[in-house]
Amino acid sequence: TMAWLIAQKMVARIAIADREKEAMNQQVIETGKLASIGELAAGIAHEINNPVAIMVEEAGWIQDLLEEEDVRNSKNLEEIEQAVRQIRAQGIRCKEITHKLLSFARKTDSRKQPIQINHLLMDIVGLYEQRSKYSNVKITTHFDPNLPMIEGSVSELQQVVMNLFNNALDAMEMNKGGELIITTRKQEGCIIVDVQDNGIGIPEANLNRIFDPFFTTKPVGKGTGLGLSICYGIVQKMGGDIRVSSKVNEGTTFSLVLPMNEEEIARD
Repeated sequence: TMAWLIAQKMVARIAIADREKEAMNQQVIETGKLASIGELAAGIAHEINNPVAIMVEEAGWIQDLLEEEDVRNSKNLEEIEQAVRQIRAQGIRCKEITHKLLSFARKTDSRKQPIQINHLLMDIVGLYEQRSKYSNVKITTHFDPNLPMIEGSVSELQQVVMNLFNNALDAMEMNKGGELIITTRKQEGCIIVDVQDNGIGIPEANLNRIFDPFFTTKPVGKGTGLGLSICYGIVQKMGGDIRVSSKVNEGTTFSLVLPMNEEEIARD
């Protein structure tokens, strides 16, 4: 009986420890996600400021014109209509930008659901449009249009991709610009996502350590060293893998290997 009680206590303690570990892992994922979003903030602010400035300017101009006695007969009527269209278009643009950012900033949902990887990538490419311009980086996509859905957490996979984008842009900013190439393809029951940059590259001595927690080559204050470690954990949880190849002064390619579900493999 004593042995049984001790065993029960040990089982209970292990269960509590597992729950605490899972809660801690989730907190680490949230922290990494906030860091990724923080890196985007400056670009997003600029992207929203530009259309808002246009809207305010056009609205002021319309207000001046509407003070005329007979607006309908005004020779400026066509210009008024054009200004209204411009305000509407810029308003819609602001709405889309904030909607995308809010969808990324929501608390991470770890539930599995079907993911169309090309759509997820295009949404993220759209968010990085402004930052890539400031970094003098061209983003090129080569997507296989016939990819099946995969199963996973949308918000966690978004975080993985955002982290890889941030690292690639940081590496190319040090080279005063470059090209970020995103490729998707099918290979042996998996979907491969390649994130390729022509930045400064990673020294061979560091390649075996880049997924270690707290390992970073970024300057103090620039990175926590948790980003790639979190990404590795998320992708492994999906049953996948992250591979990396790099040459100093030539660039780096990170490859996400994401498993297709068994039905899709059988269909292939």
